[in-house]
Amino acid sequence: MSETTSSKDRIKREAMRLFVKHGTDAVSMRDIADAVGMKAPSLYAHFRSRDELIAALFHASYSEYGCKLAEAASTAGTAHRQLEAMVRTICALHAEDELLFNFLLLTQHGFLAEVPADDHNPVEVICRWVAASMDSGDIPPGNPTLIAGAIMGVIIQNATFRLYGRLTTGLNEHADELFALCLRIVS
Repeated sequence: MSETTSSKDRIKREAMRLFVKHGTDAVSMRDIADAVGMKAPSLYAHFRSRDELIAALFHASYSEYGCKLAEAASTAGTAHRQLEAMVRTICALHAEDELLFNFLLLTQHGFLAEVPADDHNPVEVICRWVAASMDSGDIPPGNPTLIAGAIMGVIIQNATFRLYGRLTTGLNEHADELFALCLRIVS
C-alpha cells in the first residue's frame, strides 16, 4: 500500500468518525486534518473540499453495499431464502464496519436523490426484489414500494436504535429476529 493510499484511507476513516460523532455540518477540513495529524493544505491534495470528501465516501460505500445486496438477492432458492440472505448481508455489513454503516445511515438523506436507480443502489435492489417476488407469486401482491420501505424500515430503524444506544448489541446479534420481522411483512 502506497503512502498516498494509506494517507487517503486514514483521512476517510477519521472523517467518517468525526462526521458520525459531530455531524457533517459541524466538521471542517481543519478538524479532519488535525485528527489525522496533517496540515490542512495537505488534506486538500486528497480532497478539494469537505463536501467532495463526504460525497466520495457516501457514493462509493453505498454502491458497494448495493452490489453486495444484489448478490444476496440473487441467492438460489425461494423468495424467503433470498430475503434471509439480504437481511443477513445487511446485518453482516453492520458488524463488519459499524462506523461506515452509521456514516451511511446519517448522511443518506443528502445523497439518495442523486443515486442512480441501478443494481448499485440498495433501495432499488430491494424494490426490484419485492416487485419480482410479487410478479412470480412468491409473495402476496401489494405496493412494491411500500413493502420495500417496510422491510428497510425494520433494518434501518434498528440500526438507528443501535447508533443511539437503544439496542446494546449490533444487528448481527438480532439477524434471526430481523429476518422474522421482514418475513412477516412479505407474508
